[in-house]
Amino acid sequence: MTAETAHPRSFAALVGGGFVSALGTVVFDLVLAWWVVSETGSTVLTGYLLAAALAPIAFIGPLGGVMSDRWSKKAILVVTDLVSGAVAFGVGVLAYRDVLNIPLLGLACFALGTCAALHRPAARSIVPLLVRERQLVRANSVTNNLTETTKAVGPLVGAALVALPAVGVGGAMVLNGMSFWLSALAAAVIRYRHVTTGRDVSGLLADLRAGFRYIGGQTLIRNMVMLCAAVNFFLIAFNILLPLYVTKVLHGSSGTYGQVLTAEAVGGIAVTLVLLAPRDIVPTNRLLAVLIAAGGAALAFMPAVPGFAALLFLSAAQGFFIGGFNTLFFAYIQREVRQEFLGRVFSVVYMAAIGVMPFAYIIWGYIGDQAVRWGFLYAGMGTVACSIPLLLLHQRLAQRVPGPAAAS
Repeated sequence: MTAETAHPRSFAALVGGGFVSALGTVVFDLVLAWWVVSETGSTVLTGYLLAAALAPIAFIGPLGGVMSDRWSKKAILVVTDLVSGAVAFGVGVLAYRDVLNIPLLGLACFALGTCAALHRPAARSIVPLLVRERQLVRANSVTNNLTETTKAVGPLVGAALVALPAVGVGGAMVLNGMSFWLSALAAAVIRYRHVTTGRDVSGLLADLRAGFRYIGGQTLIRNMVMLCAAVNFFLIAFNILLPLYVTKVLHGSSGTYGQVLTAEAVGGIAVTLVLLAPRDIVPTNRLLAVLIAAGGAALAFMPAVPGFAALLFLSAAQGFFIGGFNTLFFAYIQREVRQEFLGRVFSVVYMAAIGVMPFAYIIWGYIGDQAVRWGFLYAGMGTVACSIPLLLLHQRLAQRVPGPAAAS
């Protein structure tokens, strides 16, 4: 269930802290890649480190969902941010002292990924307890707007910090640690009090099984999770094929590549502003299907007109439609799922979306090496095909049993 009374200051603290830490994470990822390539000359190692950060979300994420449903979401947000801050700060200190190495960095990435696996379900499932149901679309629009903004400005901030002699790689990583601590401070002021339901005496594994039974027993939710994984599989192709397309077809530079990514982020920001309109927008499976089909069409048409201006426009269009889908998808899940299972459902969504990434990287990388233009077409048409099952899903669950209110 959603909050009976809105807590705008608490929601503002949640999204404000999330924005600061997300910006720090974007900077950290850029600085990490720069440090690894500078020190080792290998891009493969960067991939391994990013995989170490993603692995916990894919494999232990469901336990994070159980914890989010059983325990105080506010406490989980605060603790995971504090631990993440300590890890990132420590990595920065090691870099400053020039004693950082790949094994230590791998452990740090795994620790940060573990905290993210626990943090994300809590952050998404607490939103319905801070805003009213009719405000869920706007709430997710604000969250996704700030996420897209970090994608647009984060690389610029990271590059500027690395270029400053007084900051450099170590300083940028230290600032990332401080961003997590600021996020923890913001989460600490959220007006939220966990209310037990009497079922908390069961074990973690029992709750985990109950969560999977709930998802498996709700056709709508189960199919939405599978569709999320399928859509993510096809959309990953953009990240893999784009640099190949820019260099091999357009004969562009890294600057060209960066401008296209910025255009995608701008499109994502634009749609969140549209969704902040005063008129209430109800997320429906039909609307989600239209957005997915439009985003897939933009992806498929990218190589049709091999020009930089066309690529910028279509990248912005894809960012617009897929950003709209992401915003409405989260609001859709928050409306349809019983509150007592919401953390577990979100953790499985993240697990499914990230679990397909290794296979997607391999498959689209191979297709890109063979025929990069056809890769865009295949990925775009596959995304469009994902919209068809959405039209066949029942609009709402047969009955939503209210979960416990948990705001004070």
